[in-house]
Amino acid sequence: MPEQNSKSKNKIKQGYIGALVALAIGVVFYLMTKHIILLPLCALAGFFLYDRPLYLKCKEEQKAKEEEQKALEQQAIAEQFIKEQKKAASKMRSTQKKNRGKKSALYENIYTVAGYVLATQTDLEPYIKKAEDVIRYFKASKEDRAIAVEAFNRALDPNFDVETYVYNYLMNIGKNREYISYVLTYAFIISSKDDLINDDSRQRLYDIGKSLGSSKAALNRLFKTGCAEAKFAQVYEDYHKSTEANGFSQENTSQSQSSQDSTNQKTNENTNNQNSRSSSSQRAFENSQGRTAEALEILGLDSSCTYDDVRRAHKKLMLKYHPDRLASQGLPEDMVAIFTEKAKAVQVAFDYLKKIYSDYA
Repeated sequence: MPEQNSKSKNKIKQGYIGALVALAIGVVFYLMTKHIILLPLCALAGFFLYDRPLYLKCKEEQKAKEEEQKALEQQAIAEQFIKEQKKAASKMRSTQKKNRGKKSALYENIYTVAGYVLATQTDLEPYIKKAEDVIRYFKASKEDRAIAVEAFNRALDPNFDVETYVYNYLMNIGKNREYISYVLTYAFIISSKDDLINDDSRQRLYDIGKSLGSSKAALNRLFKTGCAEAKFAQVYEDYHKSTEANGFSQENTSQSQSSQDSTNQKTNENTNNQNSRSSSSQRAFENSQGRTAEALEILGLDSSCTYDDVRRAHKKLMLKYHPDRLASQGLPEDMVAIFTEKAKAVQVAFDYLKKIYSDYA
């Protein structure tokens, strides 16, 4: 009703001022000539030459104003809609960032992807062992381990709805390059034997990786390096564990021999065994074919690079993944842990390449 009243108030009315003025002029001519026909002719002339054009002009102007007002209202509605969309998107990004910081969500996604990739395999025993090794490496709590196991078993089911999972993942986690790279890396490790993944599992990992937001280049790099970053990071862990054990052994041997001889002997034996295993693991790591290419790949280099290129790439990446820098960006603790894994891999790759280049110096 208010709009109708407003329209009725603003409605342009036909005026007759021109006709009346012309009629008055016609009266004068009539008195002078006594031709009565001049009265209607003058009135019509005034109407069509002045009143009607003025009416049409005012009507067009009113129409233009109404259209302009309507356009402004639509623009205001559109701007409000965009503002609300941005607000909702910002809120979603904040929620997604929070979700990416949850270890339970990370493990659930890794094991869901791994389970889906392995769903067509008949013999799951070696893969289950790999899955156990990975969750042990993560030092997951009992609760997080239970979440991972449940996710793995759920995704192994032939009736698993992968489309719903992908939709929920994108809504709750979002497209984050580092996060999905971490998920796919450990899903690859669980789904492979001797760093190799069979064609069917490879295709399933590729398909779900693309759906979850990974790029084709990132997936090709994953298959090319065979999760080199994760393997280099694990070598870093093994090395530092053996170093800590060795330091502990030396501290114990400095205590009194009379009360500690037997204990120290056992400790040293255990340490030597552990160091021996670590050393053999290190040698196997260093002697593996393609390890140099993997190390270069981690640093973003190729075989044509110089040692100066290696040093510069190492410095750049270590600055990029420095914990203080990451913390200053407001990243959650668990995302910082993901980047710390990358820093470990970068350091081991650099140490390995430094040795290679020194051998040829």
